Amino acid sequence: MLQEAAMRNTVRLKISSPELIEAYGLSWVLRRQRIEASRWPVLGEELAVVTAPTGFARRLQTFRDFHLIDGQGKTIISAATQWLLMDVATRRLKPIPTEIAALETDLAPAAAHLDRPVNKIRPPVQAHLSKSFEVAFSQLDFNDHLTNPVFPELMLEPLGHKRLTAQLPVSADIMYHREARYGDQIEAVAGNFELPPNHFDHALQRGEDLLATMHTRWKGIDQK
Repeated sequence: MLQEAAMRNTVRLKISSPELIEAYGLSWVLRRQRIEASRWPVLGEELAVVTAPTGFARRLQTFRDFHLIDGQGKTIISAATQWLLMDVATRRLKPIPTEIAALETDLAPAAAHLDRPVNKIRPPVQAHLSKSFEVAFSQLDFNDHLTNPVFPELMLEPLGHKRLTAQLPVSADIMYHREARYGDQIEAVAGNFELPPNHFDHALQRGEDLLATMHTRWKGIDQK
């Protein structure tokens, strides 16, 4: 839902990936995403997503906030994200064009922005849970690499059916390090060594390459 809202907003601002590919050969890629949930939506609930860019840094990074709002006008999930631009031919990161950075003059004041995540996310100290995958065509986006929502989905799989049906994540902090392409053999690992109860460190790996890291915090489905 958040990604769909971001895509629609970039189209309205005329900075969507298809437009940037045509104009510059560049496309947006997600670098960091921190999601906080006070509660999860229920089946059939009507929701609204509010999203907007919140700033730029060093001509290389841009930031975007999200708020998932219920029928009573309450934000139930929020997300602070960091984005970069990738050259679709070379697969290398590129500076943000001046025309896009100029949008900074129209942003909401800083007091309205979510705090940006700054700490690094380490892979598990001891990864006692793991599961292997092959990147499928259905998991690719228009950049022809593993789409960003699938990264955390795969990293949750090692936790297993019992935990995933008994608990819900209330916080997920994800850092994307490298892209994955069609047919790649990848492994998701997880562990909670030296962590508080209901906290996990996660990683997605391709051999020796670290593709993504994530830290999650959980609560029982019946807990308020």
